[in-house]
Amino acid sequence: MIRSSTSTAMPLSLQIFIAIFVIGAFLRSRAILSKNHAERLATFVFSVSLPATILVSLDPVPLAPTVWKIPLAACLITLPMVVCAWFLAHLLQLSRKTQGGFLLATGSINSVYFAFPVILAAFGNEGLTQAVLFDLGQTTLTLTVLYGLAVWHGAHAVTPKSAVLRFLSSPPLWALICIITVKVSGYHLPYWLVEILRPLHFTTTPLASLVLGLSISFSAIRRTAWLATLGVAVRMGGGLLLGLAAARWLDLTGLERAVVILVAAMPSAVSSVILAAETDLDEELVASIVALSIFLGVVILPWLPELATLLME
Repeated sequence: MIRSSTSTAMPLSLQIFIAIFVIGAFLRSRAILSKNHAERLATFVFSVSLPATILVSLDPVPLAPTVWKIPLAACLITLPMVVCAWFLAHLLQLSRKTQGGFLLATGSINSVYFAFPVILAAFGNEGLTQAVLFDLGQTTLTLTVLYGLAVWHGAHAVTPKSAVLRFLSSPPLWALICIITVKVSGYHLPYWLVEILRPLHFTTTPLASLVLGLSISFSAIRRTAWLATLGVAVRMGGGLLLGLAAARWLDLTGLERAVVILVAAMPSAVSSVILAAETDLDEELVASIVALSIFLGVVILPWLPELATLLME
């Protein structure tokens, strides 16, 4: 059931996220903190906070046989998106680092920091459950396909062997493998382990938001403006079209259809900035796409109730 339009005002968690982002951008603009600080924070988030978030967030997600359509929808949206972005990047003759950043930013969907609070405000807990199931498929692709592409396009000289070793040594990937193994086996993480991981999980959102703010450079935004704008159009406009196609192909209706289409059109994931910093891609382009897409997402928030109503029909 869709909530009233008053409940779709910007969620508190999203307000906090944006506030920390603005603080980070201010600190970067005043040279109080620099890109080096962002990279150090990104390393901590990638190695510690993000794995904890993956374990804690996915542990309560049910893996009943009937829920396979929602994670599959994420695959049917993200994989074609990456293919289209790859062809577009080659057509534009982007450098290797920039091409990798473009693929990463357009293929990543901002679930935890944007989609979840928005879906919760619009549809309540029932809608949030569907969004989490979608994110299960999206997270799997992010930590396998997208991270693999990021490693391969990174500025560091790589051989197939070194790329595979770096990919397989990723802490978030092992966290994902661990939690999926536990869930498929029909178990949950021990309560004591969840309690240990939970404080680390709570640091992911504010630190990732701060990393995004510290990664923003106004001169970089001017430099990447046209390509970042194109990236936003591909991520959100292309995501919307692919979401409509996936929902139709899977014969989704009602709440499932609305959630899949809305999440598919969400801004670029903040985690793409973390992965870009980790793999030495064009971090400034990725940060610009993420920031511009979040700005656009905030602008269209007032129209989400009407859009959600149309998608439910």
